[in-house]
Amino acid sequence: MGRWSMQALLVDDHPLVHYTMSAMLRKAVGDHAIIQSAQTLEEALDCARQNEFDLVLFDLGLPGCSGIEALKRMRERCPASKLVVVSATDDAESIQAAFRAGAVGYIPKTSSPPTIVGALRLICEGGTYIPPQALEILEPRSALSERQLEVLRLILKGMSNGEIAKRLRISENTVKHHVGVVYEALGACSRAEAITAALSRGYKASP
Repeated sequence: MGRWSMQALLVDDHPLVHYTMSAMLRKAVGDHAIIQSAQTLEEALDCARQNEFDLVLFDLGLPGCSGIEALKRMRERCPASKLVVVSATDDAESIQAAFRAGAVGYIPKTSSPPTIVGALRLICEGGTYIPPQALEILEPRSALSERQLEVLRLILKGMSNGEIAKRLRISENTVKHHVGVVYEALGACSRAEAITAALSRGYKASP
């Protein structure tokens, strides 16, 4: 095609959601997004057998299946994809379970269009999106220092090492050191693993 294109799969059983989410994804990343649609889990798994997707937007409320178990099956089928939940469900238990199942973002359908566009842009740029209501529900349980907890909170907000350095007014090398300590404490080897582990252990992005 002559230029990079994003391959995305939108899994939802409501046609209106397909239309609106496709429009917002294109607004977030540009017209080079190539979007396929599926209305059931089986359709989604079949699409994933035939294509490799950069991004999968997944509704937890698909008919005929358990939301989190369906999400796990999708993660197994698309291990390299950014898996993002877009759901009418926004309770704390569902949000935590989605991240434990491998999601890198959770976007409630009740979010405003600008919020959804911003969340999609953040995720496509390599960040993680956690809805505001989830940032306040978890308490930290760790022997990490206060500075390391600050770094972890900013990681949970989707910030890069450079952005964390600017926010905390410390060098990027110092940030890398703190990130390494955080990874070790969480038993993680990557940012995505660290975020998933942090959420499952009860960390939050705000003190």
